[in-house]
Amino acid sequence: MDKNKRISKVKYYFDIAKSVSTRSPCSRRKCGSLLVKNDSIISTGYNGSCRGSINCGEEIPCIKDKHHEEPLTSYIHCPAIHAEVNSIINSARSGVSTIGSTLFLYSSITMDCGRPCIYCRRVIINSGVKDCYFGNENEIHHEEIQDWINLENEWMKNE
Repeated sequence: MDKNKRISKVKYYFDIAKSVSTRSPCSRRKCGSLLVKNDSIISTGYNGSCRGSINCGEEIPCIKDKHHEEPLTSYIHCPAIHAEVNSIINSARSGVSTIGSTLFLYSSITMDCGRPCIYCRRVIINSGVKDCYFGNENEIHHEEIQDWINLENEWMKNE
């Protein structure tokens, strides 16, 4: 890369989300989330146990490992709040609206594309975020939140 050429804003914010992920105590997957509105960072979050509780994967062994739970299959034995939900919660705690913001989500594993799970997508929809960039070390994807709403509607119609 030309040393005088700046990186794109997407890459800039995604790299910050990657840095935020390093705070995660999770021994399986480190995720970092960033909410940006009007070209300013309004909130960050990473995956981990709820505020004030024991850090699973750091202070105690991973509970999912204890139950031999496969990665990315369920959250029955996982006490973590996901990074994207934490960034939305942190924004609310600061009194900053997420309506119209963009979410950047980094995942440390490459066995999937890093797309938010269905529960997080629903929280993101309800928080008023307009679009989401997500990925890992190898790829960054972009999706409009309206497309997630359309997928929800199709799923409900077909159930």
